[in-house]
Amino acid sequence: METQTNAGDPKGDLERLRSENEKLRRELEETRRDSTRYLQNVAHQLTAPLNAIKWNIEAIKDEKIPIPRKKNLLSSIYSQGTILVHLIKNFSLMSNLEADHELGQFRDMPERVSPLRLAINLAGDFEPQAAETGKKIEVGIPSLDRVFGNKALLVVKNLVAQALSNLLENAIKYSDTGTTITVTAATGTQGQTTYSGISVVNTGLPILRSEVKTLADRGFRGNAARQKIPAGTGIGLYIANRIMELHEGLIQIKPNGTETRITLFFPDSRVVDPIRSDEE
Repeated sequence: METQTNAGDPKGDLERLRSENEKLRRELEETRRDSTRYLQNVAHQLTAPLNAIKWNIEAIKDEKIPIPRKKNLLSSIYSQGTILVHLIKNFSLMSNLEADHELGQFRDMPERVSPLRLAINLAGDFEPQAAETGKKIEVGIPSLDRVFGNKALLVVKNLVAQALSNLLENAIKYSDTGTTITVTAATGTQGQTTYSGISVVNTGLPILRSEVKTLADRGFRGNAARQKIPAGTGIGLYIANRIMELHEGLIQIKPNGTETRITLFFPDSRVVDPIRSDEE
């Protein structure tokens, strides 16, 4: 009886290995190019506010500059400092967020946070930056009162503050001069879950409806945004979306012509009674 052995096809195996190796080489090269572009964008994003701060400080040192002008320069320094801190927080958050998602839990304990107080505080932080570019920020207090009442959000405060900051920073960057950015509230449902959220509404660069599904992807930037500001990291909405996922929530992007409403939606399970004074 003859025994058949399967020696395989050496030439075919070699060709497959060469093909796989070439594919890996192309993927590695594309990853290298993406990393280089990303680092260049990060460097640009950090350099711009640092240079602005340096120039403003040099102008303040000039004795010929009148006091009212120096006050404006100080306001600009504060604004650029806010941008810088915001960028650095975003970069440092990325690895932590991925680790939190892998663990399926927060590294910090959630706490009760007032949506209204959070909105007012962050609007105040970003107001100098908005004013410097000819825009205003308003908080829709009646809307927030109507949606949340005296309830609190059970969230990791620093993370949610960063997510809302990302929306405000983008709104300032892409709004038209002379417009008002509004922080308001909204409600919605998905399936059997009811949500309450904080929205940022601005008028400026249009977002294509075809871009909505990918706008929160890491590194993605809309066509109009790339044309107006070529250098950008594309991580603001990505981080906001990851933060909302950790809170069992979602981020909703609703373009309407030149108006865009982006909402951080929290499930009603995270809308809770605030801590009473006797419990603190």
